[in-house]
Amino acid sequence: MDLVLKFLAREWTAHVVWILGRQGVVRFGALRRALPGEVSARVLSARLKHLESLGFVYRNDIGTVPPHVEYSLTDQGRLIDALLVQLECLSNQISLPESLKRT
Repeated sequence: MDLVLKFLAREWTAHVVWILGRQGVVRFGALRRALPGEVSARVLSARLKHLESLGFVYRNDIGTVPPHVEYSLTDQGRLIDALLVQLECLSNQISLPESLKRT
């Protein structure tokens, strides 16, 4: 359990999995625009490479110029997405203090 929590707590990890779970196949730029706040291309690229190396994200390089790369969840990634859907259900049922928004 500790490893799953550490995995989900890494910056942008849960957000990336959540967006791919909702949108399916997503290009890099569209994924970056869908993330809340500002994430640099370098950070997002590193996060996607890490998720791909762990087997949670599939990277499909179409091989065109300019580059056309699409990202989607693997079967393992969909398991993590299912967990996030359950967390969304829980978040709709509980009330957390507003002070958490600032942290």
